[in-house]
Amino acid sequence: MTDQPQSCSSKHHSARVSALCFIGLFLLGFAARIHDVAAKPFWMDEVTTIHRARLPLWQMTQNSVFFHQFPSYFILTSWALHFGHDELWVRMPAILFGALSCALAFGVARALGGTLAGLTAGLLMVFSPAQVQYGQEARSYTLLISTILIALWGLVLLAQDPEGAARRLRAAGSRPGAWAAYVFGTIAALNVLGDSMFWFVAANLAAVAIAWRRVGRARDFWRNWLLAQSVILLCCLPWFLALKIFGQRGAMGGLDWVPPLSAARIWWTLAGTYFMQATSLIAVRVFAAGIPGLGWLVLLLAAGGAYALRRQRAALVVICAAIFVLPLSLLAISTISPVWMPRYTLWSAAPFFICAGLGITLAPRRLQAPMVAVIGLLAAANLRPYYHDETKPRWDLAAADVHADMQPGDLLLVDDPGAVHMMNLYLHRQGTHLPKTAWTKSVQKAADARAAGHRVWAIQGQVGQVDHENRTQFLASIAPLGPPSAAQQVGLDIVLLRFDGLTTEAAN
Repeated sequence: MTDQPQSCSSKHHSARVSALCFIGLFLLGFAARIHDVAAKPFWMDEVTTIHRARLPLWQMTQNSVFFHQFPSYFILTSWALHFGHDELWVRMPAILFGALSCALAFGVARALGGTLAGLTAGLLMVFSPAQVQYGQEARSYTLLISTILIALWGLVLLAQDPEGAARRLRAAGSRPGAWAAYVFGTIAALNVLGDSMFWFVAANLAAVAIAWRRVGRARDFWRNWLLAQSVILLCCLPWFLALKIFGQRGAMGGLDWVPPLSAARIWWTLAGTYFMQATSLIAVRVFAAGIPGLGWLVLLLAAGGAYALRRQRAALVVICAAIFVLPLSLLAISTISPVWMPRYTLWSAAPFFICAGLGITLAPRRLQAPMVAVIGLLAAANLRPYYHDETKPRWDLAAADVHADMQPGDLLLVDDPGAVHMMNLYLHRQGTHLPKTAWTKSVQKAADARAAGHRVWAIQGQVGQVDHENRTQFLASIAPLGPPSAAQQVGLDIVLLRFDGLTTEAAN
């Protein structure tokens, strides 16, 4: 009789500890993402978010679908804009969902391997440079990760109880909560970003492993599974059809900007997504790791986590499918049509870190808690340099330099009008802007202005993932202007050149 109260007390204690860990990881993830959030300048995709979020709902929806995006995240951002248009409030939805993903990773890993495994997974999510980077960007990637983690949590619970997963939803011992989490998370993910379709594929592959565990009742499981897929497709197919019918240049038109696959781009993506290294958001650049070798330690933990799951074979298939289906599919597709980018592989890092968290369970029990603490400290130290790395082009500094140096009558030559849009975003905060009469894309117009005695400025830098011209091409195109009078490097990716006006004799 005394065992039952003790058991209930132990369960209540465990639930309280889990709740505290969940909340603590959310708060720690929030702190890591809100720290220095304004120090990272906007780039072109974030400016697009701001412009689209300001539109009325119907126009926002039309604009999103035309450019092969769903309106869900822009609706959330439009609510945040009521509080302000600065870096903090524009990025607040990404910050919140990024923090939530840390707590959700804890929940999934705890269900598979206990509290310490959950803490390890959550801490890796908290301090992953890529997860923090996209948590400080006004785009929908952290929202996607959170929704997929909800779905993954539900699918893991179904894999752990295939008997309950096969019962009718209202029957005793069924798992309606797990089914609801899987269905809700998948529907939400499929209405956020298109690459969530690979989660849908991974989940259906994993379903085979769950059904395999119920040889005698596989038909009952498939009945529930087909019902779930029917609800998901009913809620999501209309949006995908809208993208195909009304999207720019058909179903794949929104991906024609992705650069061709290369070894450098493969490593750039892998290093940032899985191996705990800070990378440039736009340029193919990997920064030095704060703690060298930490990424390989995480990979070793993930291998150990897969081994630790060997007795939960259905759950192992679920986690492995969630890790591998996305990057392997993107690599395969990229041999035909490039789609390999860090942002598209990002959500698969969450199950990878969950698997790494499970690796802690292979250590002796008395060493597990100290190991979690050491991994958390190493990950935190590894993240520290990220806040100082130039992960985005410094168009804020370029705007300040142009505003300080350009005089009335000067002309600014650009290779991409996006550079003007980026600088005007910051110049508007100072009550000024670059009018259309102050800049041009025409080298001939710039040469004529210089010949007439006016100063010409030329600026080139990365605005988006793919620029119209690289630095070498731009310098070759402006050769008719002659040698510059001065050159200034603005950050890592922007150059500002000055060409003084020619005298009448020199022009002749």
